[in-house]
This record gives sequence, structure tokens and C-alpha cells, in this order.
Amino acid sequence: MRRFLRCLALLRTGLGKIHPVDRGLLLFLAVLLSQSAYSLFVPGGESQFTGDIDIIVRTSSAAIFGYLLSGNFIDRVPAGCSCKAVSKTDLTAPTEGPAGRLRGQIGFTDGETTPAAGSAQGTGSAAPPAVCCLQIVTATAIGLFCLGVLIALRNLAPADDPRLTSPAVTAIVAQFRDFVSGCVGFLIGIPTRSAGD
Repeated sequence: MRRFLRCLALLRTGLGKIHPVDRGLLLFLAVLLSQSAYSLFVPGGESQFTGDIDIIVRTSSAAIFGYLLSGNFIDRVPAGCSCKAVSKTDLTAPTEGPAGRLRGQIGFTDGETTPAAGSAQGTGSAAPPAVCCLQIVTATAIGLFCLGVLIALRNLAPADDPRLTSPAVTAIVAQFRDFVSGCVGFLIGIPTRSAGD
């Protein structure tokens, strides 16, 4: 029993070091792989949505698996999702530079101006937007809810239920599939490194 508790403590410590985005993706992958294994051994309902739901399960799990094999998973900053509140003054640049000349003006001017030292030169290396843990948790929760509903519909709905053939149900299933894809795509593409890292 002591050995089990020690392993559980090590597992908790290890999970605490994983970035929240990666934890969300690993949770998604666990649900997706469980559904794939379940549908492999237990014949599911043959409703009209079975193929559509299986497609989203397979593509989402393949996308997450590809992400786990990429360098982005290894390059993550350790856990400790920090959200810095951005004030309005942080978003606005000073309008005038030294000696009253305009800085960062877009468009044509009467005279020739040279950019001030330290101003942006169009290098294309803009800082990634700050992402809050609330966004990560919300995207994970919405995606898992939609995935759970789709899995329940696939595995539990009778094939001959006339309510499942209505256009409203078809639209909701398509919307939930889009939500799952959008949430997985958001979590995969989220920048977790700041520009100074």
C-alpha cells in the first residue's frame, strides 16, 4: 500500500509539471482512444451519425498524437499558467518620439523620417498573444462536453429512432463536431512560450 501511495504521489508531481494545455490534450486523447478501443470491441449503434462521429474521433486523436510527436510538446514552458492582465496603456504606443517627430506612423509623410531606434521594422516576430488559463479550461471543458455527447449518441442511440433523422439533430451533431475540432485545434495551436523565452 505504501508503494502505491508513493507511485501516486510521483504521478501527481509529474502531472503538476505538465503545462495546462498539454494536460487538456492528454485528457482529450485518453477519451478519444477509449472510444476507439470501445468501438473496436463492442459493436455500436448503426445510426446515421456513426460514421461522422468515428471520423471526428479518428482525426482528433491523430492530430493530438502528431502534436505529441512534434517539438512543440517538448518545448513547452513548465506548468504555472500565468495570465498577465494587459492594461490599456500597455497596448498603446507613444505618439511622438524624440524631438516631437511622429513614431510608427503608417502612410506617406511630407518629409523623410527615419524610424526611431527600437521601433518595429516589420520583422514578423510579433509576440504571441497572452492566453489565460480560463481559456484553456473553457476550451477543454466545452470540447470534452461535445465529445461526450457525440460518443453517447453514437453508442447509446437506437438506430431506428425517428427523432434522430430530423434536420435539427443533424445540425446539432455537425455543430458539436465543429466544436470538438475547434477546441482541439485551439489547444494544439496555443502559444505557451513568451517572446523572451
